[in-house]
Amino acid sequence: MPLPGGLLLFLLLTMPHWAAAETLADMLREVRSTPVSGPEKGVEKAKLPSAAELALAKKLFQRVFSGENSSELRQQWESLGFGLIEKTSEAGPLLVLRERDEGTKKYEGKGFFVFATDQESTIVLQVPHSFHDAETEIIALELMAKNNFRAAAWNTSPAELPVHSPLSPDSRTPPAKGYMLAFTHALMAIEPDGYVVQLHSFEKNNVYTSNASHADIILSGYGEQSSSAIGWLGRCLKKELDYKVRIFPFEVQEMGAGENMPGANYNAVGELMQAENSQGFVYFVMGSLFREELRSYPQVQEKLFSCLSRE
Repeated sequence: MPLPGGLLLFLLLTMPHWAAAETLADMLREVRSTPVSGPEKGVEKAKLPSAAELALAKKLFQRVFSGENSSELRQQWESLGFGLIEKTSEAGPLLVLRERDEGTKKYEGKGFFVFATDQESTIVLQVPHSFHDAETEIIALELMAKNNFRAAAWNTSPAELPVHSPLSPDSRTPPAKGYMLAFTHALMAIEPDGYVVQLHSFEKNNVYTSNASHADIILSGYGEQSSSAIGWLGRCLKKELDYKVRIFPFEVQEMGAGENMPGANYNAVGELMQAENSQGFVYFVMGSLFREELRSYPQVQEKLFSCLSRE
């Protein structure tokens, strides 16, 4: 049943501008691919980009990070199956990079990327496991729409993910080798001191140790040496927020990021940044209480952004 003209006009005038048209959430969910049958239930056989496609994507991501928005750049993205679209959020103008609809409504899980075009922040958000890590998809959408993050990236292809057990190199998920890696390469080329904050989630009844079960937030760098970003962020969050913050592997021995470490998950982005001597990788794991209150209370979002920004 169509809305009365007066009510529709009222809604359009009172809703945030970015929500009055097609929202980021609508765009993201449209391009999320669906699981296909495979040797194991829930495994997505994603079509991985070639080395040449990744090399081109890295160059194009660099141009977007540099502020370019030309017709030639859009054509280049179209050759990779992406569309570059202008949108507006509560925090300002955005560029949205999404997989193109070729008329079949079937998407290959190439990823979904949002860039704030007038922000000087060096922080980007990543959601590599939105199909498995509860609420990380929508939390990143809300944080990106309402705050001044430089960019955000979402995985759009489901893959096998033993969330709370170590991942061997043979269990690496296909999306980690795709465009999100090129996105990270480009960020480091433009912003060598930039930060990548990966959002993950956990449930307390699925962990093994009491230290983890009593935590609301678990922070980790990559590998045996935690980055300088983790120490600062941990101290700030403990001071500003009334949640139990634990740092892996010193205060808790589960759900960190790293290879060949007990309780750590392999992470291709973390490994890449470690290889490039970057200290900006943050593996941010959220319990259900913190996720709920992060979505419910703007002041929690503000304090999180303040700590991430070192303000």
